[in-house]
Amino acid sequence: MRSPARRLTVGISIMALMTALASPTQADTTAAPVSGAGPSNGASLAPAVKGKDGKKGTDQPALITADQIIYDRDLSTVTASGHVEIDQAGRVLLADAVSYNLKQDVIIATGNVSFTDIDGEVRFTDYIELSGDMKQAVARHLRLLMVDNSRFAAATGRRTDGTRNILDDAIYTACEPCAADPSSPPLWDVRAQRIVHDDTTHRISYDDAWFDVDGFPVMYFPYFSHSDPSVKRESGVLPPTFFSNAIVGTGLAVPYYQIISPYQDATIEPIYTSKEGAGGAANWRARTTFGEMTTSASFGNEPETSNVAATSTGWDVDAKSQFAIDDTWRTGYDIERASDRDYLRYYDYPLNEPYLTTRPYLEGFSSRSYFAVEAYSFQNQTDNLPAPEPGIPDKSPLVLPLVTYSVQSHPGWEGSYVSFDTHSASILRTDDETNSRRVNTLAAWHLPYTSNDGEVYNFTASVRADAYDSDHVIGYGPQQEYAYRLIPTTSVDWRLPMAKIEDHSTQTFTPILMANIGPYGGNDAKIPNEDSLDFELDDSNIFNPQLFSGYDRVASGPRVAYGGEYTLTNRGSSTADILLGQSYQPKPDNVFPVGTGLDHPFSDLVGRAEVAPSQNLNLTYHFRLSETDYSFRHSELDLNAGSRPLSATIGYVFLDDVNEVSNFGLREQIVGSLQAQITRRWSAQIYDNSNLGPGGGPLQTGARLSYEDECTILQLDGGMRNTTVNTIVAGHYVILRIVLKTLTQFPVSLF
Repeated sequence: MRSPARRLTVGISIMALMTALASPTQADTTAAPVSGAGPSNGASLAPAVKGKDGKKGTDQPALITADQIIYDRDLSTVTASGHVEIDQAGRVLLADAVSYNLKQDVIIATGNVSFTDIDGEVRFTDYIELSGDMKQAVARHLRLLMVDNSRFAAATGRRTDGTRNILDDAIYTACEPCAADPSSPPLWDVRAQRIVHDDTTHRISYDDAWFDVDGFPVMYFPYFSHSDPSVKRESGVLPPTFFSNAIVGTGLAVPYYQIISPYQDATIEPIYTSKEGAGGAANWRARTTFGEMTTSASFGNEPETSNVAATSTGWDVDAKSQFAIDDTWRTGYDIERASDRDYLRYYDYPLNEPYLTTRPYLEGFSSRSYFAVEAYSFQNQTDNLPAPEPGIPDKSPLVLPLVTYSVQSHPGWEGSYVSFDTHSASILRTDDETNSRRVNTLAAWHLPYTSNDGEVYNFTASVRADAYDSDHVIGYGPQQEYAYRLIPTTSVDWRLPMAKIEDHSTQTFTPILMANIGPYGGNDAKIPNEDSLDFELDDSNIFNPQLFSGYDRVASGPRVAYGGEYTLTNRGSSTADILLGQSYQPKPDNVFPVGTGLDHPFSDLVGRAEVAPSQNLNLTYHFRLSETDYSFRHSELDLNAGSRPLSATIGYVFLDDVNEVSNFGLREQIVGSLQAQITRRWSAQIYDNSNLGPGGGPLQTGARLSYEDECTILQLDGGMRNTTVNTIVAGHYVILRIVLKTLTQFPVSLF
């Protein structure tokens, strides 16, 4: 441990130190340590001078700490020894000894030398010789630690012109040394005769290089280069992507990234497949002060199928934008379109929804209101609907325009407020299909109230007024039909939370009662059902006065819903939330088909259970039970169990075949996976997706093996698909993903 009495700390610049020590009042040779020396001892502070780049430069004042300083005026040398530390403008030099030759303007540092630059890069060596302005330097046994934790090592290193670092007989890697044996080779490295790092262009280039894996040479490169960690983005070729399927064969995509401006860039991606030849894709992105936009497009040859003619060219466009007009208004568009429903799957492009949507829009926001003008166009991408035949237009609707306005008043008497919602849409199809124009409005008065004993009420009185103008309505022919409705309703939601607070837990039981009173009727057959087809009674809507999420159908007549909710919160880690509900209608509404759970006076029982006994076990269960025999009509289970060493996830869905208007029969499916963290670096996963319903069997089964450390990701995924989607046939697949962090990545679909 160094003694404070032997430390010398001087807050002066390096040159000021040399000048002060060379003053006539000093002896020819100063060998004794000086304690407490500083500006008051005759040394003067040099002014803080910035470099040419406007940043702190080498003329900034320096803080020098050492056990001893020796000045030899005859030789014009100053030597600092013993735990030398020089801190200047954020740059820190540590060494056992540092000497400065005033005549030659050369600094030599020896013994455990480390130099930390402003940007965080650290250089290690046992000997370094550099000029006073630090533009020229020579070092031996040099090691560099970059800001992204990548590393260089070289037998010798040189710095020239203050910008170029030349490393001879050098190695680059992003892997950390082995803790057990630091001398062993890293998992991967790039070994080159010469590595040059240019601080001006921020490029790192390699001459006569080998790519090694665990010390064994694998691939040779006469020359290659990449950006240093300070570069956030740069034009150039990106890692290629390989893919393979039974339709287009084996494919290769080689993207090129181009920076257009600080706010724009583009990627051009030539694609070649073994069966369908050349194609391509492109992506353009831009960002401004007011918003952003992105456009992606691709094209490629398609094989002849029942949906696509021979030698046709497929394509797709995906464009999005959003711009702020001012603090209230914004506009934008989403455009998704493809040449046909099979193209995206042919070329392994992601498809997040079973349809493509095009939507231009204008939106306005205020503290209590919302306004939007939109248009929608859809394109089916599944087998559920027949593909349009050549020459016959797609029957998907065009919504133009769709206008929405919602406003809510400030709270008034006893906290009551008024809301008003209106919705107008024009839905267009071909001449022989249903077309409709409609206006839907809902005006409501709300009164939230909490009694002194904790009862929570929410009173609502509303009036709904709708008007429809339609043609080609099912059952009425091509003539134009008009329909109107005026529906007043009153509802009350009552809850009484009852809590039990103990030392380590809190339990709450809340009985719930909702009553809604309104007239029967309102679902005229002349009103086409466009937005209320997909209805299912569950725990999310059992206590809602209006059951439908759309506008075209309404739940009419009086209805009462009752149930309760129980919650448990433990100060440790266990929680529980259980809800159960049912409703009653004196006269069932025929708007709800058989099997929806509301086709009889007492509805099906619905509920949910979210239980987490510990941090390592979490279960969520949604269900619907028949009100007659309590058989399951809908079950949905999500289970997560285990911790990082070993964990499992299970998803289960059961839907009964009781809905006469549904396009689907009984469905029962289970998805499960088991993950194991074998070691710190290695993990494994097996997964299975199986159909448990009629004609069931495994849909997809596979396994994944992964390795990840600070410099590498290896992932091997293989299995079998047992389903056929359109013309994409089932079969085996093996996908290999190789990521060399800081360098490149290689996703490869083997087959």
